[in-house]
Amino acid sequence: MNMSVPYRITIRLSEEDLDKLTKLRETLHKETISEVIREAISDLLNKYDDSNNVKNIQVKLTNRMVDNLNSIIEKGEAISIDELIRTIVKEYMAQNLDKGNR
Repeated sequence: MNMSVPYRITIRLSEEDLDKLTKLRETLHKETISEVIREAISDLLNKYDDSNNVKNIQVKLTNRMVDNLNSIIEKGEAISIDELIRTIVKEYMAQNLDKGNR
């Protein structure tokens, strides 16, 4: 047993959720479903961690939108999709805050 994970919990899942976790384990190349669940819990805790001034949000984009963002990155106009999205959101907020202060 991994000593960095000393606590054990028991959960109940539907068969459908267990099947989805099994497929996800295969997709993520994890050895066990427990690894998938630990990673999901860690992501959830990080998402709602308010110990610093930064909040993480999750964004779902269409394949076309991702392709468009990737083409911008390939042109050298941004370093990564994350950085590009942050820039777009900052510009949008600045424009809308300016409009609201008029």
